[in-house]
Amino acid sequence: MSKHLGDYDPTAVIYGKFSTYQPSTGATFTLSGSPAIAVYKDASTTQSTSGVTLTPDFDSVTGLNHFAVDTSSDGTFYSAGSFFDVTLSAGAVDSVTISGAAIASFTLRKDSA
Repeated sequence: MSKHLGDYDPTAVIYGKFSTYQPSTGATFTLSGSPAIAVYKDASTTQSTSGVTLTPDFDSVTGLNHFAVDTSSDGTFYSAGSFFDVTLSAGAVDSVTISGAAIASFTLRKDSA
């Protein structure tokens, strides 16, 4: 289940964290396998990796992952009035692929003027 991070101004940098868990034990576990994040806009099947960074094991904490989305990196894709979903486009936890997992969502001037 993903978390809605809020409504932001275009050109904002949006930060978030999520945890990954070992399927067999439920303990936090390192995200591996060249993990990557992609962002989907509205109901489109087009994804973007523009302005996206991912840091697995953030602050040396196993299973704590940090991401940032710099919406100033592509003003056309990250346009006001839109809804965005942040997803894992690649990665594994204890050799189990978790690409396609929804992480978070945010909007750009969708709810506020």
